Amino acid sequence: MNKQVDKWIEEHQDEMIADLQALVKYRTVYEEGTEEPGKPFGPVTYDCLQAALKMGEKLGFETDNVDGYAGSIMAGEGEQTLGILAHLDVVPESTGWDHDPYGGEIIDGNIFGRGTIDDKGPAIAAMYALKAIKETGLKFKNKVNIILGCNEESGMLCLEYYKKNRPIPDFSFSPDGEYPLTNSEKSCSVTSCKKEYASGIKLSAGTVHNAVPGEASAEVPLAMGVVRAAAEMFAEDSPFGVAVTAGEEGTTKIKVIGETAHASMPETGLNAIQGMLELLAALPLADADAEAVKSLHELIGMDVHAEGFDLDKTDVSGRMTFNVGIINWDEKGYEITFDMRVPLSISEEELTKALSEGMETVGAKASMLDWSQGYSIPDDEPFVKSLIKVFNERTGEDWAPKHIGGGTYARHLPNAVSFGIEGYMCPASAHVANEYIGIDQLIFNCKMIADAIMALACE
Repeated sequence: MNKQVDKWIEEHQDEMIADLQALVKYRTVYEEGTEEPGKPFGPVTYDCLQAALKMGEKLGFETDNVDGYAGSIMAGEGEQTLGILAHLDVVPESTGWDHDPYGGEIIDGNIFGRGTIDDKGPAIAAMYALKAIKETGLKFKNKVNIILGCNEESGMLCLEYYKKNRPIPDFSFSPDGEYPLTNSEKSCSVTSCKKEYASGIKLSAGTVHNAVPGEASAEVPLAMGVVRAAAEMFAEDSPFGVAVTAGEEGTTKIKVIGETAHASMPETGLNAIQGMLELLAALPLADADAEAVKSLHELIGMDVHAEGFDLDKTDVSGRMTFNVGIINWDEKGYEITFDMRVPLSISEEELTKALSEGMETVGAKASMLDWSQGYSIPDDEPFVKSLIKVFNERTGEDWAPKHIGGGTYARHLPNAVSFGIEGYMCPASAHVANEYIGIDQLIFNCKMIADAIMALACE
């Protein structure tokens, strides 16, 4: 800790808030088909990257636009480089907001908006932390490179491109996890499965795999009175909200309301897809639809640990988590997407075999499998010990490193961990409605990142 650095950060609180609000206003959600030459993730995300780099220039730093995939804000000198890995893209806003998701509204000392906590807030905190160190005249022994990615939430192609076109930092941390530090991340699997048959059901829910869907909508070829009776019985013993309305030509529309959450913690949400399947399984559907719904419901139920696939395992990296993220069901059948955070003791081959065998029991086949290998760095690694010391000295706590299910940039670079920002002073609001960061938390994060830079890159 350094009192002069802390004082500088406190004195520039208003500028930090204004810059964060400016970045939040950009809806940096990746959507296929929006790509343009030099703007690989669409014009809005590119404009946000340009705005962030201009903020870096305003603070007096050298910047680099890496062909629209990412950007760098750089300072310091020395043979080695400390990387600070943040991202400017966000997940879709989802439902249930009480505030403008892109408004940056301040209420009771909290800044609301998508990206405030994940990960535009940390990006701003890192910029101002580096500026505070520079302004107070501390000497660098290593270079510092704040890398701003633009595709972290949708495949991390930004960082892969960066690695191929720019020097890789010698060691890095990403302010996109939990305090005190995360040095182990489970592997991540995204699997889509299809069942093709002639169906009378329409069902859609979820827009991204890495969030628990909070709402599901269906249309079934049944009279409203029949559906309403089943829905009322379902609602009596269910935490889900249910609405039934008349459709066209004798059909009935159903809406099931759950609660969103991050896919790495599905137990903290209420999955509307799973709730909808439970309700549909109670309806007198035609034989093919009845079999399809009931078999799928029996396989996944309200499961959040892949118990139906015999994959509920726990090791030092944590317990398996299972999120039903997206479903699309029409007259040709359904496609369903699972997001799984996989203990390191389970291999890709073991997972693939279990998923394939499980889905075969319902007549479905895997149509896509994406795997991201997790990582683990020993607790006694000097780099890890230095960051733990930084956290403990700032807070007066004595916390050990954490193992998480989230997938951050840290898994894609050597000698990398995630360092904050949730887990201390800050509730987990990433990927859910009314995402926010407290102004006090923003300042705390800035000071903590400054402490980390001083420990790893200053004399």
